[in-house]
Amino acid sequence: MNLKHTVTHEWDWWAYQFRVHQRQGIEGIAYWDEQLIQFITQVLDLQPGQRLLDLACGSGVHALLFARQGLDVVGLDISPRLIQYCRERAAEEGLETVTFVEGDMRALTYKEEFDVLVILSTSFGFFDDVTNQRVLDGIARALRPGGRVLLELADFTTLACDQERRQYWQERPEGIYWTETWFDPVSWIRHGVFRFTDNDGVTHLWDDHERVRVYPLPELRRMFEQAGLELTDVYGDILLPPRLYGPDYHRRMNVVGQRPSGTS
Repeated sequence: MNLKHTVTHEWDWWAYQFRVHQRQGIEGIAYWDEQLIQFITQVLDLQPGQRLLDLACGSGVHALLFARQGLDVVGLDISPRLIQYCRERAAEEGLETVTFVEGDMRALTYKEEFDVLVILSTSFGFFDDVTNQRVLDGIARALRPGGRVLLELADFTTLACDQERRQYWQERPEGIYWTETWFDPVSWIRHGVFRFTDNDGVTHLWDDHERVRVYPLPELRRMFEQAGLELTDVYGDILLPPRLYGPDYHRRMNVVGQRPSGTS
């Protein structure tokens, strides 16, 4: 690589590239999004008027889909560029039941405000174990008694059986995205390194790389209990009718928890 033709960016720049430009080029992504919302609506029995928090909302596509169903939605993300993009999208559609706020999932200040909270697109596990637990603690505080949470996660066992590095690229009108991912079975961390080469031949680099801690179900159960959440259901995919997670079905790990009624 010719370093004279590279530019390094911080996360905010990359967040927009990943969640907006690159995501739009994923084959079948709109169908996946619709299926995911239908799945969540059924397993959580979502009803119009319920208040929902979408943590790490990214480009806001899921928050907007929830809002179209009549839910009162808050989308939170740490990226200023993404939040601005989300607000523009909501304004274009004239959706008044969705609000987008810039914030950090590690420092939630909400207390008993939401009936439902979701973290989608494998956006749980970005930090060390202590901090990931703090995220769950904040989720428990943000939920009303009886409120429910859903984490859409990668399946640990599937990743553990496929440890080879993966390298692939995606061509888009704005350039080519290059991705390399691998799973470390020692630390249980999935790593991702990303590059983007634009049409002028400049390669854009991230000043870091992605690390996502992947948790097996017994460990997640302990974390939920520590946060004061009851882990109620786990599903092996987003297909309907829902199929429970287990030894014969574990394409994904969609974990549902609940804050017990009567807690404060």
